[in-house]
Amino acid sequence: WPDRDTARRLLGAVACQPSDKVVVIHPERGDAARDVFSVDFMQRITLPDLFVLRPDEFAAVAIDHRRGLLYIGSREGTLLALDQESGAVVWERIFDAAISSTPVIVDLPGDGETHEAALLLVGTDNGDLHAVDLETRESRWSYETSGKIREAPIVSEGVVYFVNSRDQVFALELRTGQWRWQYEQEFQADFTVYGKAGLVFVPVLDDTLGEPGILLTGFDGGRVVALGAGSGEALWVQSVAPPEGGDFIDCDTTPLVDLERREVIVAGMATGVYAMSLEDGSVRWTYPIRGVGALAWGPGGEIVGTSSLRGVFALQRDGTHLWRTQVDVGVLSAPVVAFDTVFVTHSESGLLAFDAPTGRFLAQIRPGSGMSSVPVYDPISDRFYATTNRGLLLALRIERSFGPRQPPPPAATLR
Repeated sequence: WPDRDTARRLLGAVACQPSDKVVVIHPERGDAARDVFSVDFMQRITLPDLFVLRPDEFAAVAIDHRRGLLYIGSREGTLLALDQESGAVVWERIFDAAISSTPVIVDLPGDGETHEAALLLVGTDNGDLHAVDLETRESRWSYETSGKIREAPIVSEGVVYFVNSRDQVFALELRTGQWRWQYEQEFQADFTVYGKAGLVFVPVLDDTLGEPGILLTGFDGGRVVALGAGSGEALWVQSVAPPEGGDFIDCDTTPLVDLERREVIVAGMATGVYAMSLEDGSVRWTYPIRGVGALAWGPGGEIVGTSSLRGVFALQRDGTHLWRTQVDVGVLSAPVVAFDTVFVTHSESGLLAFDAPTGRFLAQIRPGSGMSSVPVYDPISDRFYATTNRGLLLALRIERSFGPRQPPPPAATLR
C-alpha cells in the first residue's frame, strides 16, 4: 500500500470520484449577474472514506506568503503545508486528534541569543494548542484543555489568547506556553447550536483602566463578556438570551467592534443582532432575527450576517434593515467579503456568492458534498480558499469588481 502522500495524489487523480466533481454555476445574466470566480487548483487533503455517510471538514487555510506556503489541517489529524501556487504537498505532520481550526502564523523575534523564528499555532479537537516551529516543524510547546479548540487564537504583546468549546478563555506566554490566566462561564448543559464565538482584542492606551487591552467574546449561555487582557477579569457581562431561557440560546458570533460608534455587535441565536456600548455593555439597538451564527463587515461598512434559518442578510450600522436573501436550510459559515461580493459556505449546497449592495444571488460551486469549512480570502493573490466536506481544497481566483465603496469601520486603538 502506498504511503499517505502517494495515496492522496493517486486518489486525487481519479476522475470518476463523484466527490471531486466541482460544478461552477452562474445564473442567467441580468443586472446583477457576473462571473465571480474560476478554479486555480484543487488538492485533496483527506483520503476519501466511503464508509462515512456525512463527513465534515471544518479547518481553514493559513496563508504564508513569506515561505510561499498554505497550512491546513484535516479531520484525519494531519497538518499539511502546501505550495501556494500549485497546491502540492511540501511537508506534513500528524497529530493525535482532528484539526478543525484555523492555524495562525506568529513571528517570534530573537532575544539576542537565538535567531528570529516563526511559530504556527494549531488547535485540535482534543483540546490541545500546539506551537509548531516552522523551521524545525517540531512543537515548541503544547497546552492541554478540556474542550475542542476550533477558533483561531490571537496574539498581542507576547501573549496568546484562545477559547475552547467548554466556554473557557485562556492566556498563555507565547514563547513558552506557560499559563497566565483563564476565565470561564458555567458549562451549558442544555442543547446548544454547533459553533463557538471567537475572540476580539481591542488595545487600550488609557492607563487608568489598568489593562493592556480588552478581550470580547460570546458564550453558549447567551452572555457576551468584556475581559481585561492583563488580568482576565470581567469588565462587564451582557446577555443576549431570551429572558425565559431555554435551549439554543447561544451567542456564537465573534464580536464586531465599531470604534467610531464605540459599539460591540453580536447576535443571540434565539433573539437577533445586538449593538452594545463598548464601555459598559448596555444595549444600543436590536434587530430581531433567529439562527444567526456569524457576522462580518461589508465593503461599505454595513453589517453582513448569516442565519441557518433566514439566510444571508445585511444591516446598516444603526441596525436598519438593508436586504435579506433566503437560502436552503443548512449550516452557513461566517461571511467573507471580497470587493463587492459576499461569499459563504453551505453545509449542503457548497459555496455561494451574493452581491453585497443588493443581496442578489450571483454564483454557486457545487462540490457534491457541501462545505462546512471556514472560507478564507487572500487579497494579495485575489484567491479564495475553501474545503469540501469530502476533503478537497479549492483555490479559486476571484474576479475583481471595481466601484467606489466606503471602507468598513477602522480597527483603531480604543482610548
